[in-house]
Amino acid sequence: MSSMKVGPPTLRVRDLRKELLFYEEQMGLRVSRRFKDETENLELVELGLKRNSSGDEGLPLLTLKHDPDARDAPRDSAGLFHFAILVPDRKSLASTFFALEKSNVPFHGFADHLVSESLYLYDPEQNGIEIYRDKPRNEWQRDQKGHVVMDTLPLDLESVMKELTEQERRSATTFPREAIIGHMHLRVRNLQRSLTFYQEKLGFKLTADWSAHGADFLAFGDYHHHLGINTWSSLDGKSHLDGEAGLDQLVLVSQDRSQLDVLAASFEDGIVERNRDEISLADPDGIRIVIRTSS
Repeated sequence: MSSMKVGPPTLRVRDLRKELLFYEEQMGLRVSRRFKDETENLELVELGLKRNSSGDEGLPLLTLKHDPDARDAPRDSAGLFHFAILVPDRKSLASTFFALEKSNVPFHGFADHLVSESLYLYDPEQNGIEIYRDKPRNEWQRDQKGHVVMDTLPLDLESVMKELTEQERRSATTFPREAIIGHMHLRVRNLQRSLTFYQEKLGFKLTADWSAHGADFLAFGDYHHHLGINTWSSLDGKSHLDGEAGLDQLVLVSQDRSQLDVLAASFEDGIVERNRDEISLADPDGIRIVIRTSS
């Protein structure tokens, strides 16, 4: 199912005002649409990139679902580890870093993953965010099994910063060029069970085997990963429950509507909702997955 890609996740948040201040004022996103959730009658706010000089918008990056009564998720529960925004090049990553620093956004960490370079932070309700750029594919190494070689090494931040001149640093903006959701990373309770589910049911393939370290990485096609799963704090923990703050749904987008029919047939009892352009189901940990078509 290489025609699948990751779409904008939905986060269930309690304090919408504080979240919008963060995502609009500090992250530089803009509200593109407000509407009501038909099932829960809760407000949904879609956020995307600001219009460029031509007046065009990029695709939405995430949706906030305002639920003042959302429950705290247990620390060992399945759910969101982080959602990851992919910028197109190293200069865009540098610009985003300087703009966030100017907005006094605290960074949680920085990393060189061999295939990518990443900035890490949290939103006000502790939803994890990664902002990253991919290294050229000809620099990606593979092991004897054909898996992508990844690591977590210190980021050479000084080198990233040198991508911009002093003048460019002063005028830096977040996401100066088109950004997309590059991947999602989830906390799961049982690594092998989740690995089997995402491979056999949704068509992901294993691209980096970190099972000895409590994690695995999967993708559609030959990307380094569209999905990460780990048990670092959630091994044998609690299932994700509807109504908990954090990740409300993971979104996958298919370019081929016929894929929805194939998936619907394999989830006869697991489909929460099915219509012409969308199906909804839950993974083994109760994380809601919406698969929709863009065609």
